[in-house]
Amino acid sequence: MGRLHFKQTIYRLILSLAILAVIHTAPVNSLAARANFGGVEMRFVAIHNPPFDSFIRGPNGTFTVSGVAHNIVKWMSRYYNFKVTLVAVNESLVEKFGTNEAAYHQLIEDKAIDGIICAFGLTLDRMKRMDYTSSFAWVDGFSLVVPKPGEESRLFAFTGPFQPTVWLFILISLMSMVGVMAVFTWFYKNPSLSYYKDISITNRKEDNAMMKSGRQRISSYVSTCLIYVVNILTNQGCREAFDRHSFRILAGFWLLGAMVLVNSYSGIVISSLTVPKMKPPIESLEDLASNKETGIVLRYDMTMGIQILNAVSGVYKVLGDKARQDSNQIVGDAFKLNKMLETGKYAYPFIQTFNTWFVALQYRKDGHCRFHATKPLPVPHGYYFWLTKKGSPNTKLLSDGLIKLWESGITRFWTNSAIGLAKAAECFDSRRQKSSARQVPIRLYDLTSAFLILGIGLGLAILCFLLELIKSRFQRRLFKGRGCTDFK
Repeated sequence: MGRLHFKQTIYRLILSLAILAVIHTAPVNSLAARANFGGVEMRFVAIHNPPFDSFIRGPNGTFTVSGVAHNIVKWMSRYYNFKVTLVAVNESLVEKFGTNEAAYHQLIEDKAIDGIICAFGLTLDRMKRMDYTSSFAWVDGFSLVVPKPGEESRLFAFTGPFQPTVWLFILISLMSMVGVMAVFTWFYKNPSLSYYKDISITNRKEDNAMMKSGRQRISSYVSTCLIYVVNILTNQGCREAFDRHSFRILAGFWLLGAMVLVNSYSGIVISSLTVPKMKPPIESLEDLASNKETGIVLRYDMTMGIQILNAVSGVYKVLGDKARQDSNQIVGDAFKLNKMLETGKYAYPFIQTFNTWFVALQYRKDGHCRFHATKPLPVPHGYYFWLTKKGSPNTKLLSDGLIKLWESGITRFWTNSAIGLAKAAECFDSRRQKSSARQVPIRLYDLTSAFLILGIGLGLAILCFLLELIKSRFQRRLFKGRGCTDFK
């Protein structure tokens, strides 16, 4: 036992010496050698990149910076012991190249600049011009921020329950019914064709007298039958015009058909007036491409904007052409982008974090949900990295700091705090966004079509009255000029 214990002790000692030898002979990590900068100054370009970073210019060249990237660089300065100096992005370069390209220009051309406190998507051009951290600062999917669809116009709501083909067949059926009734009436009232000497009309005696043979032309029969048919169709009821079986059969079948049409129509009209009908929402790039009311705004210095503007086929090509119709829809500045989106006329494809932030921001301004963030688009996720000067040894330092913050969850916590999602919860709760089926008081806007019809009818009646008045005066003058006496 003693010899076995001695061998185990010797084995453990040899193993410990081997481990120490490996540790001492391993190459020294350059990051560990630069873990403490001893208070050295590092200069970063600051830009406006909502919702992550806020950059506001003040008077006399002053500016204020806040947000996620600012918190990250402050944490790194304390953790690695270096001093942070922020430099404002050159305003003239922003006007000339756009925000992102202006920051790249300063980083590359100014030897005193070490990096940019902002995360960017990688492109081949950016990788050639600058270094980037080995760890991403943010990863997110893409979606659309679009204006919430409004209610459909109620001006022609009365036509909504039936399709155009149904209305066409109703019109054809009505004209056919009126024509057949008018022919039957003309036949009944024509002694040379009808064997009945006296046409028994079940209306009032005054009506019988008015419809004596020879007192009316075929056009008068058409107008009378039209009113008769329309009264049945509008569910107003009407007295039977003739006691002839042919007329009763014709009117009876028209009554049955009208009953089905009226009941179908009235049920749908009631539901359409009590429940708001919204316009079709935009939920995909294809929906946006086919929508004629909503345009698209793009940033030419963002990865998604670059892909859409450079596309040569597919839905990206359609969206790019749609954006190029107006030069104002292609911007390079976050302030201009927000101004365009706030008009409620444009959609913007970008990461979900930005879209949810913009929806919440507008909710806090307006008090209601004016915008909607769609579900994730079927495109690859975006990975965003910090950029540093080409060949800078500080890139490894920033990479290590980004890894520590991401794994701890602090980066996401700072981002969620910047978005303010909880303050606009109703804009993202699908249950609250669904239209309620409960009955609500019918508004004047809902009955616009009814009053439109009344207005048109009133105008046509007045116009017809004026024409009849003119015709009457013209005939009176004509009779007086001929020396005739009008006994009518």
